[in-house]
Amino acid sequence: MKKADGYDFSKKYKVSVWASQVPYADVPDAYFEETFSKKNTRAVNQWSRNFNLQYFKPEYLETNGTQEGLVSIEVAAGECSFSTSYIQPLLSKARKKKLGEVSWVVLLFELEYSAKISGVEKDPYLTFLGAFDYDEEADNLYDVEDPDVYDEDLIDTRVDQ
Repeated sequence: MKKADGYDFSKKYKVSVWASQVPYADVPDAYFEETFSKKNTRAVNQWSRNFNLQYFKPEYLETNGTQEGLVSIEVAAGECSFSTSYIQPLLSKARKKKLGEVSWVVLLFELEYSAKISGVEKDPYLTFLGAFDYDEEADNLYDVEDPDVYDEDLIDTRVDQ
């Protein structure tokens, strides 16, 4: 539903995914600087305003990427949630948009973003890939304890640290 300050796309069991091939270091800090409301449970920043989001909940936001070069979107997204529930549809969308390798990703859980409704599919840094069904009970994509899977070049780019 559209309000003056954006759309509320909240939806349980969904994850919306954006990806970039722009080096994370080239993104200005102001893009991520958050302003909070509703007892500090809701936030907005330049990214959310660019995509016409009314707000997002920082605890539902995950980002991951690499300091240099590109990494498989499967690794970047898979290490954020570990869940297999949405990976195959995500990989299919990423291939169609030529984003199989990325510098970083943004995952926003409990949100079903729609570029058709908002009118925004990309901004200077991110491209929306899709909203996917998410099952937190699904098998893990990676064994959390497997040190061989974790790539030390990957960075956790969460802004809520």
